[in-house]
Amino acid sequence: MTTRTQVRGCGLMGWVCALWMVSSGCSDAVHPEVPQVTLEGPIVAIPRTLEPGSIERLRSGLGSAATGLQDDSPGTFYLALRRSELGKRWFMSVYLEQHTPESLYGSSATSLGVRVVSFQEQNGRLYAFDVDDTKVRSTLFKPEEIVEAWPVIEDHPGFSRLRGSDQYVLFDPAAGLDRVMGMDAFTRTFYGPPFSVELAFAQRFRALKDGVSFQKVITGRAYGYADFEASPDETFRVTATVGVALRRYQEGQGFTPMQTPPTPAYFYESASRIVPNTRSLVETLVGKWNIRPGMKPITWVISDTLRTSQADPRYLPYDIIGAVKKGVESWNQAFGFTVFTVRMAEPGESFGDDDKNFILFDPDPSYETAFANWRTNPNTGETLGASVYLSSAWLDHAIEVIGSLPTGAAPAVAVRPRPEKALQLSWNGMAPSHLCELHLADAAASLSGPLRAQGSALNELPVPSPEERVERFFTVVVMHEVGHTLGLRHNFKGSFAKPSNSVMEYTFAPEQDLRGEAVGPYDVAAVRYLYGLSSSPPTEPFCTDEDSFTDPDCTRYDATPAPLELFYGPAYRQALEAHLAGSGRGPDDALLNGVLQYLRASRLSAQRVRAWTLAMQGLEAPIAPEVLAADPGYGARADAMTRVVFQRLYLDASPLRGYVRNAPRTDTVVTPLILAQLRANLLDLDGVRTFATRKVMVRILKQVQTFEAYAILREGRLAVEAQLPGLSGRQLLEAEDLAALLRQATSPYFNN
Repeated sequence: MTTRTQVRGCGLMGWVCALWMVSSGCSDAVHPEVPQVTLEGPIVAIPRTLEPGSIERLRSGLGSAATGLQDDSPGTFYLALRRSELGKRWFMSVYLEQHTPESLYGSSATSLGVRVVSFQEQNGRLYAFDVDDTKVRSTLFKPEEIVEAWPVIEDHPGFSRLRGSDQYVLFDPAAGLDRVMGMDAFTRTFYGPPFSVELAFAQRFRALKDGVSFQKVITGRAYGYADFEASPDETFRVTATVGVALRRYQEGQGFTPMQTPPTPAYFYESASRIVPNTRSLVETLVGKWNIRPGMKPITWVISDTLRTSQADPRYLPYDIIGAVKKGVESWNQAFGFTVFTVRMAEPGESFGDDDKNFILFDPDPSYETAFANWRTNPNTGETLGASVYLSSAWLDHAIEVIGSLPTGAAPAVAVRPRPEKALQLSWNGMAPSHLCELHLADAAASLSGPLRAQGSALNELPVPSPEERVERFFTVVVMHEVGHTLGLRHNFKGSFAKPSNSVMEYTFAPEQDLRGEAVGPYDVAAVRYLYGLSSSPPTEPFCTDEDSFTDPDCTRYDATPAPLELFYGPAYRQALEAHLAGSGRGPDDALLNGVLQYLRASRLSAQRVRAWTLAMQGLEAPIAPEVLAADPGYGARADAMTRVVFQRLYLDASPLRGYVRNAPRTDTVVTPLILAQLRANLLDLDGVRTFATRKVMVRILKQVQTFEAYAILREGRLAVEAQLPGLSGRQLLEAEDLAALLRQATSPYFNN
């Protein structure tokens, strides 16, 4: 019987022999002959030969993992490392190219990061140690971390007969630690128990000018990754393809690292590092390319899937290849010299190639997002490579919705809600981290009917053709993501200008016609400051992602310098008044949250009062008797909408509240207005407030925890209890239920 040790000794075949060891053991492996290889360079591939038929058995064992494996597959190889490279620094870059099943939402085509490693040989293994500068706490303590460990091949007679073989370490890149785990993409939380690797296969070796790259296909069992609620005993097979690159460590000539400015946070951080001997003082470096005058332009490669899609009859009227090229090359205007060039992918090129920067176009619209990745040197922040992913869902949305603006004649594309959870795979401690995830659901939600009409009123220029609108929309999506790879974070106050002064804004679609296809003034100022072409930071208004939770003016997909008065307010009032008149559904979530966020978080009391007035005018109790008499249905509609407003303001789950989620702050101006309406609805001062609405008021008053709110609850309890003797039937039952809720809320009232 073949032992585990014996299987390991067979190198790669040790992984796959388990599939057919009973019938053939490791007899398919053939390596006594001398490989036709010259041992030159730091890392050399040593071909491996399999007996006829073994590839077919391997394909059968790996299943979908072996897609593209040919009978003469060049993917069977060992690697030989020159011993003089032991102890030197190398980049190890890992890219998660794809996985199955797709229930691991959105983790394909993403960088897992870059490590600075050095190689050491010991006890039959070639170890890769993490040796970057970010974790060195002092001249005394320098942590060591093992990233990977490959088995050394010591019984290869053919290799040992090569001239100079004693100067190389032969190892098996198909084996190794392969520590795979699941991770929540949003909370960055790891899940276990760990993925159990069953097979690994190395393929697609490529020699690079400064190193090598290859693919690893890993297949095994995952535990509960398809569903957060899955039982630990519930497993399913997962296959992942990762691209691994080993490239000699070097820093770009003339590259100058830049520490992250204290505020504002214009730029993305590459990595944090401890300043040695300083009580763990941490400094962070901005991520940026080595861009400077006189440089050789950086090339972006467009996947050939876009060429195929361009020939699709649905897309023939649109120059989508040209739109993508514009999205990349428009950034040259910001620098004043050629920084980026674009070309189509050539046969055999892959988006997982570490020496290329790829624009990936996915013809499948299932993953309704666009995102950017980069690979940076953790020691300096220098960007080593990048990629951008786009789904055809964006193109379909542009054709069916954006191309119809401002008329609104075309129906909106059905868009799935933005996910709240997404599981991704990590490999050997390296995990995905997107610079930006632009979700189509957010863009679609921004184009409600009233907002679309509002946007049309903002457009003072001649209306572009539908083809121009679609191409421009697609160009802007590409510009936005490429801007992230340059190091720029979002600027959600770019919309303060008209037209928006930043492509790093989530631009309200009708305003894109005003701004055109050029980067904005903010973008120019930001990249010139970042890349040392200007000593002055941007002067335009700025806010970014974390500010969205506290600053109501820091909102995605809005417009104008005064969004409450000129954007959300008018659209909300239009929808509310139509609803109260019986001719509309009422304001949707985007409009309701757009107004209420100012009530929640505006620093100006006058603006909070204005937001309250916009939200409640026409709903406030008591409604005038003549208004109720003129329209018998008005009271019921006002009651239901009042309940919606107050629930959203205080009781609804946080994700439903938009980005600004806190309850309104207590003050001497707005709080009395809110309490007055809580009281008027609880006491049903106009006779149209349902028990459902009154119970909502009780729950809110209990949550407020002030003496004023307590007094209102006591008043309401006494009033309802006094009415009980005169009631009968269903009214008595509902009033008793309300009285019980009031007693519960006031006995006791205060939680502490």
